[in-house]
Amino acid sequence: MVKYFSASFTSFFCKVGRAYFTAFFAIFLYSCEDQERKDTDHVVYVDDIRERANRMLDKGETTKALAYFDSAYQVIENPGTGDEIRKFTFKGQNYYPKIKEYKNALVQLDSIFLLLSTEDLKKEYIRDYSTTLFQKGDLLFELKRFNDAYQYYYRGKLIAQTILDPCAVSEYTYRLGMVSYKQSKYQESITNFKQCFEHSAYCIKDFKNFALRQELLANISLSYGKLGMVDSSLNYSYKTLAFIAEGSKEFPERKDYIEMARAVLLGNQSDQYYKKGDTLTAISLLQKSIATNTRKGFDLSDAQMAMAKLGELYVDSDRLYEACEIGEQLKASLDTSYNLFVDIGFNKLNWKYNDKLQQPDKAYIFLQKYIKLKDSLDQMNKKLVSADVDREFQNIEQQYNYTLLSKANDLKKGYLYITMLFALMAFAILLLIWQNWRSSKSNVAALTKLNKQITFQNLQLGQTLDDLRQSNSDKDKILKVVAHDLRNPLGAIVSISSLLLDENNFTEEQKELGKMLKTLGLQSVDMISDLLAANLNYRAEEMKMESVDVTRLLQECLEQLKFKADEKNQKLELEIWEDVRILADREKLLRVLSNLVVNAIKFSALKSIVKVKIQKKDALLELSVQDHGIGIPDNLKDKVFDPFTEAKRAGTSGEQPFGLGLSISKQIIEAHNGKIWFESEENKGTVFYIELPVITEAPEIKESSALVH
Repeated sequence: MVKYFSASFTSFFCKVGRAYFTAFFAIFLYSCEDQERKDTDHVVYVDDIRERANRMLDKGETTKALAYFDSAYQVIENPGTGDEIRKFTFKGQNYYPKIKEYKNALVQLDSIFLLLSTEDLKKEYIRDYSTTLFQKGDLLFELKRFNDAYQYYYRGKLIAQTILDPCAVSEYTYRLGMVSYKQSKYQESITNFKQCFEHSAYCIKDFKNFALRQELLANISLSYGKLGMVDSSLNYSYKTLAFIAEGSKEFPERKDYIEMARAVLLGNQSDQYYKKGDTLTAISLLQKSIATNTRKGFDLSDAQMAMAKLGELYVDSDRLYEACEIGEQLKASLDTSYNLFVDIGFNKLNWKYNDKLQQPDKAYIFLQKYIKLKDSLDQMNKKLVSADVDREFQNIEQQYNYTLLSKANDLKKGYLYITMLFALMAFAILLLIWQNWRSSKSNVAALTKLNKQITFQNLQLGQTLDDLRQSNSDKDKILKVVAHDLRNPLGAIVSISSLLLDENNFTEEQKELGKMLKTLGLQSVDMISDLLAANLNYRAEEMKMESVDVTRLLQECLEQLKFKADEKNQKLELEIWEDVRILADREKLLRVLSNLVVNAIKFSALKSIVKVKIQKKDALLELSVQDHGIGIPDNLKDKVFDPFTEAKRAGTSGEQPFGLGLSISKQIIEAHNGKIWFESEENKGTVFYIELPVITEAPEIKESSALVH
């Protein structure tokens, strides 16, 4: 018995361009449609839950299958376009066709077309688009809307030929084979099924592909049987059994489906053995097929057909008691699950059975029902049987080409209208130019006067700009004078501290304070030097890079600033997750760390804790300085890193800010290819973060300075 199988493939169909009059807005439309997808597909997960749900469908657990799929799918927080396609495909290809609700299945497939509404998405999911076209054709075929089905088959064929994918072409040849079989053109169906079998070898080797290929072999066997070529039919049926046996090893979890497929094939084999005169073998095969497919969740309709065949064999073999029993079973089965094909077979069986019993009245009643049902079926399929598929496709292709020509003609008309419009516009422009030329003589004097006014205003603006430059230069000179005057006393402090360190009558603690005084003096001199050079822009090439032990550098920084924290009874905590070395300008980086810790001390309350933490994240160092101070208001957060920022505020003990520290810190960190940012909540505190690259290999440069204990 031939059945439809719609495998899931990914495909695309390119649409024809828009009408001619949109030429003026083409760039705008393109920019509107050219958008990026942000969602990510969860291919493996969705395919897995779909496979599990399909197993439930194989067992007849339709409600459970849908409930499982929906609940499992809801776990995905941000489903991608591919995920949505798989959801609609499961419902439109698997679930609703299983329960014979073909119209609901069409709604699901139409949702895929709506989802792939832009050309970019169709290109990205070209195989899914093509497969959906074929699947919708299948559903329309089930609804006897043959002309509509051919339209969708043809559109799928165009895409398959465009992308030159044998797997996509196999979907088309499969449909041709099924249509040929239903039209009793068995030689054509054999050719199409064989081509499809070859093309499907290029598809992904999953269970769907296995199910399709075993069905193709079985359909070839059926077609040979319909042509009376018994040996060829049996040969392909045994090839199918061997193919199923291999698949059972590869897909053990689909045991029920494989048993069902094997049972269907045994029922088909029985016809050929009966034709060879081996009635006993035919009966045995049918009995095995019925025993399997009458199980819950298996192919009941195939089992019913097998019962009708078996009943006829019993009648032909004069085993009337057994024929009566199988007839009763078939009647009970039809009462619970009606099938027109089976009903025809049931009435044929009863006609032959009563005729064998020489009960002509009863036999005649069943013969009339049989003829009536068969005529009804023939009438339903008349349109299909009489149709010439090749001619149908030729007509569709002609319509398609005519549509393309019509659109091309409309486009040419559009270009003609546009050309005429431009010609009118050019004429209007020339007319305006002529009119302007006539009136230009009277306007020359006014334009000359206006030009003189503009020239005078430009001279005034130039003078104002020169004054501003002079004012800025004077400000820079004053800044340099102040910086120069500060450098001399700071230099004296450094010199005096150096002389004091040469003395031997100091305690270790006093020496340590002297070293600290010298270091702070040198840092201040460097900062003054930067101001003298008018350098508020730090560049990477100006950094004196060396290997720096961040842990030791932080210890040195906190030791230097401990006295500031002690003034406010604050506690400095250092949390080190891992010792890290980086390539950096030691003095510049120490300046950044000092600035962040000083700010934390400045804006924290008395007896609070300032916490410094370093940790390694992959190939990056993350350093954070956390306080529980006054925080940064939302209206100042965008100005924190500006030079001479207006976001300056006094500290908790009245400390005065200068507005340069964070700006310089940001430039230094960015010159090290790093990042600096902060998180703050007003009245709750602030955390400043620094992110710098870590040394991954031992550098040749050795650390030039170390912490003195």
